[in-house]
Amino acid sequence: MAINELVKHVWENKGQRGYWIAPVYRQCRLAHRLITQEFDNIVKSSTLNPMEIHLVNGSVIQFASTENSSNIRGDHAHIMVIDEASLVPEEAWTNVLRPMLSDTGGRAIIISTPRGINSWFHTLFTRGQDPEYPDYASFKFPTSANPYIPPTEIEEVRSTLPSDVFKQEYLAEFLEDGGQVFRNVMSCVKDTLEVPISGRSYTCSWDIAKHTDFSAVVVMENSTGRVVAMDRFNRVDYSLQVKRVETMARKYNNAKVILDSSGVGDPILEAVQKTGLNVEGYQFTNTSKQQLIEHLAVLIEKQEISYPNDKVLINELMSYQYEITRAGNMRYNAPSGQNDDCVIALALASWGAKHGSIPQVRWL
Repeated sequence: MAINELVKHVWENKGQRGYWIAPVYRQCRLAHRLITQEFDNIVKSSTLNPMEIHLVNGSVIQFASTENSSNIRGDHAHIMVIDEASLVPEEAWTNVLRPMLSDTGGRAIIISTPRGINSWFHTLFTRGQDPEYPDYASFKFPTSANPYIPPTEIEEVRSTLPSDVFKQEYLAEFLEDGGQVFRNVMSCVKDTLEVPISGRSYTCSWDIAKHTDFSAVVVMENSTGRVVAMDRFNRVDYSLQVKRVETMARKYNNAKVILDSSGVGDPILEAVQKTGLNVEGYQFTNTSKQQLIEHLAVLIEKQEISYPNDKVLINELMSYQYEITRAGNMRYNAPSGQNDDCVIALALASWGAKHGSIPQVRWL
């Protein structure tokens, strides 16, 4: 829609300048490619560096990111599209982009996924709903408004994503506390710690300490999703950590061990394998971590697992957050300066208990 509006304007008004703005340059390339492919009959020439398109009527469409918005300071635009605007810094809009429209009386089409209410994008959206601002208009469309996306796909996503992520990314809702990952944290708190029971199967997960972090071990009963044992420690030699985890796993009926095998975890995986335990390693990437955390968030939201009222675990769950990177990707992390070892251990144990093995990464 935004591409059509942009091209329509500069085609119907000869010799005008249009701009496509995005948080990062890579996002501009998609729009550039679509315009050159779909409107090749009116494109006179196009370049990739600098990225711009010249039409046969003398109009020009230029592309720029806000990674260094000062590069376009002082230019002018008759029409401008700002893509993923909630990831564009407010000062880029107020100090550079908005002034580019002033000289020409130009208009802006500002599109984005809503990401919280504390943003200039939300401010402009609310102006578009207010009759006191007649020059503004705003519209909201959920993913279901797109006729090319099957309803079954949306329902599948609804069942696998945390509800707030689904509301933001698929229902286009502004969330007051956007960024928090886990809901119903306290509803899953139960006095679950217990000694092993004969005949029961368990999963033992291990998030291995990196540098000054803590190692965390969680044991979960597979059939009920109850955390029955926990351990957390740091500044312990890796060989002693292996012994500690082995003892825990053997205590709980030779539980399967799932551990973070990224980085220093790779040789530790081999050490645990030598004990004869059933062990599986998990390689963390941004995509695999996203899948793991979203699975845990859904289980907590639906109260399908339970854990003790452990202060460290609860604090980590309550403060855990996500952010959308400038490239448009989702990233899950503990707040700066805080740990997430218990969250990761719980996430690994939860997947192992529910599915029997670690997830196969699905590329998003």
